[in-house]
Amino acid sequence: MNIALIHGQGHKGITCTMSHAVLKYLMKEDAQLKEFFLPKDGPAFCVGCNLCFVKGENNCPEAEKVQPIALAMEWADIIILDTPNYVMDMSGAMKNLLDHLAYRWVTHRPHGSMFSKVGIVVSSSAGAPPNGILKSLAKKLKWMCVPKVYRFPLISQAMGVKDLSPAKKGEIEKKARRIAQKASKASRHPRTTLRAKLLFQLFRKMQKGEASAWNPVDQNWWKEQGWLDKTLPWKG
Repeated sequence: MNIALIHGQGHKGITCTMSHAVLKYLMKEDAQLKEFFLPKDGPAFCVGCNLCFVKGENNCPEAEKVQPIALAMEWADIIILDTPNYVMDMSGAMKNLLDHLAYRWVTHRPHGSMFSKVGIVVSSSAGAPPNGILKSLAKKLKWMCVPKVYRFPLISQAMGVKDLSPAKKGEIEKKARRIAQKASKASRHPRTTLRAKLLFQLFRKMQKGEASAWNPVDQNWWKEQGWLDKTLPWKG
């Protein structure tokens, strides 16, 4: 099992602790991990130059930072994204990374491996529910064609790991174990959801039409994968 873990913050606080709790149950003898801490391991802000779309992702001014993370996500069986609640949303560093990965959305150049991956999104907050953040993170993964995404929220009632009550520590362990078990099982028997298939078929039709001729980089990607013929990026 290959795991890519991307932290939306640099400090090892409650949210990082939650992800590592999940990791503890996923890291079996054959498991391999690639871990990134943003913003240190991530790119500078996306400036909207569109080079990733119209010339290819390696032409992004930040490709040297973006591509190691993108390739780790393509390599992984399970992708974990985490971020604390920053003013009722994900961290700026995490949002910035996801902006840079827009070229991998199904609307542009989805990677075929994504259709069989599992995602886990993790977020904590001292008081306000982090469910909206997890919904947004899950949406980003699903538009990159990850069919199954598990959500791990926590209202910590604490400012840091040292302030966590025994009850909250127990809650983290219980949820982490359950999510890890589900994700591990799903990664062994990947199934592409109907939603992912429908999105793919919709944008395959668009890539065949003249409306997408403005971007030959996208169209050529679909042609190279064989997706404009009968080839599909999933089995069965």
